[in-house]
Amino acid sequence: MARAAWFPSSVPGLVQCRRTYCHHFILEFLAVHPSVVGKVAPRVQGVGSGLLYSLAELAGTLGAPLIWGEATVHSAQFYAKALGVPAIEDYFFIRDSILEHCRRAFSEKFFGKLDPA
Repeated sequence: MARAAWFPSSVPGLVQCRRTYCHHFILEFLAVHPSVVGKVAPRVQGVGSGLLYSLAELAGTLGAPLIWGEATVHSAQFYAKALGVPAIEDYFFIRDSILEHCRRAFSEKFFGKLDPA
């Protein structure tokens, strides 16, 4: 759950997942507050991608090799952009280079640009 004391509801977004018996993560749902999506709170950006990247970091830290989920017609474009893939129709798998892309994005967003050395 993303929290911000200054945000009107204090919760600008949340993500729910579960671990499968074979140590994969299933992204059940990711939700961002309507005022963020509707640009009513224009200073707030990156809540959805931050939650997705946080989930990827958690998966990587725990050694889970795969996150899988389903997109809706309304969320597919978001997931494609956040994951850096050309398109998503309904289901998606976050593993290997895509998982690493998300973990790098998490580190850059929360800790600044990493030294390439």
